[in-house]
Amino acid sequence: MRRLSKFVFLYLMLLVFWLVPAQSGMAASKYPGNVKSLTLKKQSDTSVKLTWTKASSAAGYRIYIINPETGTKKSVGTTKGTSCIINKMSVGREYVFQVYAYRRSGKKTYWSKKGSPMARIKTTLSKPGTIKNFRLICHGNKSVFLAWNEAKNTDYYIVYQYNWDTRTYEKIGTTKETNYQVKKLKEGEKYYFKVQGYHTASGQEKFGKLSDKVGAKAKTVDVSAVHGRYWSATVKKNIKATNTETGKKVTLKKGTKLTTTKKSDDSVTAILKNGKKVEVKGANLSYGNLSVTNKNYTKVQQEAFVNGKGYSSSTDYLIWVNQYTCTTCIFKGSKGAWKLVRSMICVVGKDGHSPVGVFKLHHQVIGYGRPKIYYTWSDRYNEGNSFHSRVDSTTRGAASGGCVRLGDSDLYYLAEHCPMGTTVVSY
Repeated sequence: MRRLSKFVFLYLMLLVFWLVPAQSGMAASKYPGNVKSLTLKKQSDTSVKLTWTKASSAAGYRIYIINPETGTKKSVGTTKGTSCIINKMSVGREYVFQVYAYRRSGKKTYWSKKGSPMARIKTTLSKPGTIKNFRLICHGNKSVFLAWNEAKNTDYYIVYQYNWDTRTYEKIGTTKETNYQVKKLKEGEKYYFKVQGYHTASGQEKFGKLSDKVGAKAKTVDVSAVHGRYWSATVKKNIKATNTETGKKVTLKKGTKLTTTKKSDDSVTAILKNGKKVEVKGANLSYGNLSVTNKNYTKVQQEAFVNGKGYSSSTDYLIWVNQYTCTTCIFKGSKGAWKLVRSMICVVGKDGHSPVGVFKLHHQVIGYGRPKIYYTWSDRYNEGNSFHSRVDSTTRGAASGGCVRLGDSDLYYLAEHCPMGTTVVSY
């Protein structure tokens, strides 16, 4: 019996010695370990990324900015990760950071005994990058389109033109785009241009290096000749019309053939066979199909038109369907810097069934044994307008139910080069 009691006593003593260290260890684990290292990396002129080592038993971390003069701490946020980005910093100021780990137990929060080592950084304003590939894209009507590659650390670009009288480059405009149209130039006169980047933050500013010069001669490009669809019409009865230039009344006899710039019962502008324009009430006209031509606009006119309109696309391509010339034109580049790469004759919708507006390539299927690429789509009706192959012998004109028909080689070119999302302008 004594021997058994002695054994129980020894067992209880061992149990006590085993439990005491464990309990003290549990108490100590309430406090997370210290963050042993902290590094900083500049993200921009006004932001920095902090990265630190993981602390033992930490549930999260709090980041502080330390006042180097007073030593006071200001919290700028907490995170469960081991990195964060600090934004909206002032340029030209020194910042000191420190990170503390924390752990929660019940309703209490326990902090690391020490903060991380302090890390310092001084924000500076970056200089705009060098302008590269500054070039003349195309000509407008007594204007030129200039373009260049995007430069780093640039808020906007300053465009300069050489003044022959002062023999200096003078500022003529600014833009956030990487292109610029210079207008009101004299035909045949030689002009020179330069561009530079500009960057500002916290009241400070920096200018990039001036680009190399680009020379150009202005041309007369009749962009006003470019227009959308016109309508064929016939005068129902003898009527009076008003000459748009002189304001004089003219008589139009019943059966007179003319072309209108729109289809409406209200007042419309009509073009007579002699080229004169008159205002006439559309209700007195009988409208036919679209008025189309086999003549196409020049490359200069087409590029000047789409660039002057400021069309943009989410891809490197832009598609323009002209319902008057019955052509589908593909451009490559970017807003203000489109270059014509392919012009294709096509069939558009009869009686104006092809929609007018700005659309995007939606999706592609197989139709008539070839690609069928939709640029309008209705989920409700499960249909839309598309580019597809020809279904009869008509190669050019207004004859489809609304889709744009292309020759096989042109259709495959569009399918292979123009991604979904490409802007489609139907005009």
